[in-house]
Amino acid sequence: MIRTLLFLLVVALAGCSSAEAISVQATAVGDRATTIRGLAERIGAQSTQPDIVADAAEISLQAQSIQHSVGVIHQKVTAVRDITPWWASLLQWLMVALAGAAAVWLVHSTGIGAAIRVAIGWIPRRTVTEAEMAAATMATDKPETIREWIAMKRASDKAFDAAWRKTQQEQKP
Repeated sequence: MIRTLLFLLVVALAGCSSAEAISVQATAVGDRATTIRGLAERIGAQSTQPDIVADAAEISLQAQSIQHSVGVIHQKVTAVRDITPWWASLLQWLMVALAGAAAVWLVHSTGIGAAIRVAIGWIPRRTVTEAEMAAATMATDKPETIREWIAMKRASDKAFDAAWRKTQQEQKP
């Protein structure tokens, strides 16, 4: 439902060209005037009544005047400039910002961002320090122990520290 409404809003904002609408309508009016002129000339040629012949001639002249006006409209329409209302511009920028925020959220929540950081070699310094301490803890030729790794992890990660304290309290008799 929301997707449909957004689509209709985008279509409505994208299809609001005044110059194009004027040009299309002027062309339609010109086509109708040509049809009317042709019919009036045919009626005038086939009729023997003077009033009808005079009316047909007047109709033909009026249709010719309309055709001339349509030509002038087509010349002047090039000077018409479409102006986007302020609210449509604001809405457009909000949609762009929303799309950008959605893209950032998608990259972050799916873990693609972390994969890209690792792929280009940018690993946060804190993570590198933790990995070095864990490797030193596992190595037999290094003096670091698991207690030092836990102390370092608690100092660098507040969530780990809170979970550690909670676990320690649950384990005490």
